Amino acid sequence: MQSTPMYWLIEVETYDFDIGVFKGADLDGKVLMLSNQLWSIIRGDTVYSMLIGPGVFKGRAKAKGRAIDVTEIIGGLMFDPSKLRLDEPLPEVDIVHPEVIDPLETGRTEEIVTIIRKVIVEHGNILPGQIIMKQHPEASVPMTAHAIDLAKKIHVSHVSGVQRAKFVLAGTNGPMYRLLVTHYQKRGFLSPDKVKVMSVPFKRFARLNDNEVMDDWMIVEKAGVEMQLGAEAYRTEFEEVMKSIERHEDKFIFEL
Repeated sequence: MQSTPMYWLIEVETYDFDIGVFKGADLDGKVLMLSNQLWSIIRGDTVYSMLIGPGVFKGRAKAKGRAIDVTEIIGGLMFDPSKLRLDEPLPEVDIVHPEVIDPLETGRTEEIVTIIRKVIVEHGNILPGQIIMKQHPEASVPMTAHAIDLAKKIHVSHVSGVQRAKFVLAGTNGPMYRLLVTHYQKRGFLSPDKVKVMSVPFKRFARLNDNEVMDDWMIVEKAGVEMQLGAEAYRTEFEEVMKSIERHEDKFIFEL
């Protein structure tokens, strides 16, 4: 059950959402969050998917001719995986091709052998091996170009996870990442009760005491290992993610 968090960057598009200012909004934007994995949660015969960990939603809501920008600090993203089918006209979350960044992935160097072609140009009468060009102008010294193929070992360095994370987060996703870092540095993620879960199936940002959204869920991947349910199971996983981030803070939290 030991794993380390990864950054997830996911497109969100949902409808009839309650954002507090007004209800029934068309909501679209992005979620950036840290989660150990994509979890499956089950309650009765209902199964949803969930990311658990510190995060940010940033997007735009439209309703009744009005539009407002929406930014919400979140601690989880809950959605219905059946909404991801290709024939579904109104996707709720696009996680078919999410950007998953592992800052703990270390750079590595590999040694490979490549063929380098060395081209030599000589004047005069020579006996080259592999002729590329031969020129013999009138009243001048002949010129011959020939090649020697050399096998040479070179070292190739692969980009580390931290470098890749900085590249992806520093550009257009920089505003979201700065919000996450600022909230983390203010110790705003220390208590999972203070951050909301973005619950797409229930069409709202819900707190842990929202019984309709949070009660009685079992994390499928932890069945038989942990017997916690609902908000308690969520809280335990959220705290595990935070402990891991704190242990490797320099990998996850950096200045842009």
